[in-house]
Amino acid sequence: MGKQQMTNEAQLKIIETALMARMNTGQKQIGWKLGFGSPAALKALNTSKPLIGGLFDAGELESGATKDVSKMIKPCVEAEIAAHISSDIPKNATKEQIIDCVASLVPAIELVDFHTPPSDAETILSDNIFQRGWVMFPTTNSGWSNGATGLEIHIRQGDKTWDPAIDIESKIGEITDGLIECNRVASALGRGILAGDIVLLGSVIPPHPSNGSEFSVKIPGIGEVSLNFQP
Repeated sequence: MGKQQMTNEAQLKIIETALMARMNTGQKQIGWKLGFGSPAALKALNTSKPLIGGLFDAGELESGATKDVSKMIKPCVEAEIAAHISSDIPKNATKEQIIDCVASLVPAIELVDFHTPPSDAETILSDNIFQRGWVMFPTTNSGWSNGATGLEIHIRQGDKTWDPAIDIESKIGEITDGLIECNRVASALGRGILAGDIVLLGSVIPPHPSNGSEFSVKIPGIGEVSLNFQP
């Protein structure tokens, strides 16, 4: 028998608890993140929509910084595309309304710690999708333009390079669908997606072990971000 899907109510309760745990330590929520939105991940978790977590100011890193990961169990990096939000997204917004609220799409890097196997949605959500830090390129205020169509993501770690990631939405799911799901969750939790928020939309490669080498993510014509790691 396959894994049973969580109800929306159960999922929202877990997300709310995870977010409140961080806010109770004084962290300020400044956005959202989507995870496990690839077709393979959706199938493995027996869900039809990406998982949603929060972004907090304590996790924001500067491009080029060195992050100490020595106390993490299984630190990994992800090459992401992210959205800067220019205005509050209305509850139940259409795709067209959401597109109008995107200031720009930019490269980003996320640091996660797989301290426990990501075997089920409840475990993943209860730890805010294992999020431990992130960096993203500043907004270009270029608007939606053609969305992810035509964008390439170039990824490098030390001497290792990946083939440029194209057809991005085949790897992370359709961006507007992901933002609609994020907006549903965010609205149900009483916050919504607000002007100035940042939304990490998903990684175009599987999580990759961090090491001492610089990890960089670049979208030609837009910008580049990088992080170093202290094992």
